[in-house]
Amino acid sequence: MTQREDLLKFKIMNTAVNLKILTATLATKMSLPNSKALISTLASKAETFALTSQFDSPQLKRELSLAKPNKTTEVLLELDFHGDRVIFQNQDIGKIQILYKSPLPGELQARLATESAIDRFLEYLQKLHQTIVLDESDRHVRVFIPNKQIPSFAELWKRFIRDIAFSDYGNHKHQLPGLIQTFIQMLNSVTLSGRGFSTLDVPILTKDQSNVLAAWYYAVIRDVGERQNNRQRQIDALEKELAGSDLDDKTRKSKAKDLQDKNAMQIKEADKYTEYFRKSFGKSLESQNAVWQELAQIETQLGGVKLNKSEHNKLQKQQEKLRIKVIFTSESIQQKLQIFNESRGQPFEFIKQDEENNPEKFSEIHKISKNFTKTATDQINSTRGDIFTQCVFEMYRLLENEPNDPLPQALLTEQPILPEARSPGDDSKEFCYSCGVKLDPKTTRWQVLRFMFERPYQRRQSATSAGSPHICASCSALAFASPLKVTDESIVLMLEPADNSTDFEVKKFKIKDYLRMLTNKEMHLSAGHYLILNSNEDKTSTGDLASQKMGQLQYAIVKTAKNFPVEVLADFKFSLITQGSEKISLNSRHLIFIKGLMDSYGQQIVNAGKEINMNLGDAVRYLQQDLPYLADYTLTKVANISNKYQLEQIRKMYWQAIQNDLKTKGVDMDSDKQPAIKARLYIDIAALTGITYAFAQSLEITARQANKGEDYVEREVSKLIEKVDDAVAFCYYATLGDDTKRTVQSRLYNNPESYFIYQQAKNILDKLKLNDREIQDEKSKKYLILYADDVLNIYQYFKENGYSQEKEWKDLTYQLKLSLYTRFPELVRKQKSTSEK
Repeated sequence: MTQREDLLKFKIMNTAVNLKILTATLATKMSLPNSKALISTLASKAETFALTSQFDSPQLKRELSLAKPNKTTEVLLELDFHGDRVIFQNQDIGKIQILYKSPLPGELQARLATESAIDRFLEYLQKLHQTIVLDESDRHVRVFIPNKQIPSFAELWKRFIRDIAFSDYGNHKHQLPGLIQTFIQMLNSVTLSGRGFSTLDVPILTKDQSNVLAAWYYAVIRDVGERQNNRQRQIDALEKELAGSDLDDKTRKSKAKDLQDKNAMQIKEADKYTEYFRKSFGKSLESQNAVWQELAQIETQLGGVKLNKSEHNKLQKQQEKLRIKVIFTSESIQQKLQIFNESRGQPFEFIKQDEENNPEKFSEIHKISKNFTKTATDQINSTRGDIFTQCVFEMYRLLENEPNDPLPQALLTEQPILPEARSPGDDSKEFCYSCGVKLDPKTTRWQVLRFMFERPYQRRQSATSAGSPHICASCSALAFASPLKVTDESIVLMLEPADNSTDFEVKKFKIKDYLRMLTNKEMHLSAGHYLILNSNEDKTSTGDLASQKMGQLQYAIVKTAKNFPVEVLADFKFSLITQGSEKISLNSRHLIFIKGLMDSYGQQIVNAGKEINMNLGDAVRYLQQDLPYLADYTLTKVANISNKYQLEQIRKMYWQAIQNDLKTKGVDMDSDKQPAIKARLYIDIAALTGITYAFAQSLEITARQANKGEDYVEREVSKLIEKVDDAVAFCYYATLGDDTKRTVQSRLYNNPESYFIYQQAKNILDKLKLNDREIQDEKSKKYLILYADDVLNIYQYFKENGYSQEKEWKDLTYQLKLSLYTRFPELVRKQKSTSEK
């Protein structure tokens, strides 16, 4: 399909697209025909306000807020399309442009980095240049560009990289995060490797990126020094205590041993850092000094008059080779050598003196380093002397050199990116292992790091041994800037508006705002419509992770339910992203129900920091099998509290979610498909719960009047519940204990803790033409009056309609029994406490 043919689709009146285009145009402050009437018309639509918030246009927001809808001056939101041009009331307001995406990497973490970079770039275009996305696929993005002077997309991509993605603080005004909000927050939140790693070998694109990396290494050095200082303070305190005479022999011996161990560690660590610093850093300074001396000699020789052409060329080649080795200026080397000698090769003293001599050089990284927590500095294995020394060297290299690596290739281009031919196999320097782009084997430098892939060290199919594959500079750089890292401690979620949402576009715009709010509030990471939930906070005091014990999918459901309000769980579609597989949808009704159970029963993922709540994991597994009553019962047994009103609310919401799912799938409630069968089972049990619950309550009151103690009351109610599989036995037992009863009768009140089952019980009575049972008392309180015959008739109805088979009947009555026990939680908790004695 050509672009012209494709654009014909937009000639159909499309309110969502037209709304986007007109709102984007107004955000540019472009003068439009009937602009006041247009703003008034737009103000009458809720979607407009959600759209406007994405443009950061205070003026347009104010105009919309002040506008008063007027039916008489309402403007038709119709647009004409001439080729790629967009016309509103005979005025050319902009054009539609198709941008083509680069191929997405197959590896999960690399793909997340690419997708999040595209999302962030599109947000940048929208907020700074009012260029809005009309539709998007895995291969293209269609955008509207208002009539205003903007650079090419290639230039805009460069500005985005320099000014936003690889800047330090990003653009605060437009809420576009830089490396401090992405890279540093990621390091503070997610442990990428338990053993730590060395300094990063990644492309350096901007001075801000240099400063952020240098600040990280500075923070590592700071924390190592602080660790030694803390230990020295402990040593001094122990020496002071041992100098006293008020310690008994056992305590003195223990403290003396502790002092001996700390002294030994302090000396060992100090010697280790000093030795490596003197040997490695000192050697590097001497090597650099030697290079400058050789260059000076060559300069002198080149200035001579007796060189022939051959000798001159030879010296120039030597000069070029030496210049490649230069890292620091000659003046910097001389200064460092002087400080190195004055500090006697002590690393902390060396840096202290240099910082005192050159405060302006360290001022920026000192400020940035305050953003790094211990989690971030522990990512580097600074306990090794060689890695610690490498941090010092890299800090200086980044501080004293201008970035010269090329910027990443644009991920969105005006022309499609065609794949290039390459040799077969997956172990080659000729192509990027991440995105597949062709590489020059002679200049290929970058290899996969933990920052790029979840598992960088791997055995490729066509390789003879394991190793780190080669990668292009673009993938390496983009992976560095992406906050989305996949670890054993992280849960990667993708958020999308629910398919059946009537205000799909509004919710789509709200996703980023909601994720931004969540990540500011909690230590989670987001980029685009992806969110990484940090599971490190859900572990026991012994280090057991809930995500591992409970199961990744089950933990994802529980964690998502815990972190999001019910409204968001209902409005958005959540998917779990896992390595090497398709995204796994987290069913909205499961999320809603488990959240309600957790809140109503006071359930936590980790109980008092001691043990993983495996009962919660079991409840999730039952929900995944569409056994909500069993899930409810599982938590009823172990909970200490029950919020009955909240439970009734969530049971009703679960039913509404079931109905929405059926509507989305196009499944009729009366069909013989499994979703419909399970839906009928849920609501039928709710109706039967309402009917039988009334009799159980009545028996509870009767038994309590016998004054035989609470154990007797609970025992009698339990016996009645156990007989729900037989209507006759149930009705017979419901009459016991009350000599005055002539007929079996009960009432079901429409209370806040039973309004859902009340309505379902009323529905089944109406269906059986027993619609005279609802009565309103003198206080306007409604209740259903029920008789034994009603129970018999309703049971017979269900046996004849859907539950004629023995297995079906047993399933129905078993879950009915569980449902009733959740209405009398003290019964099952009594059983639990008795069995534990």
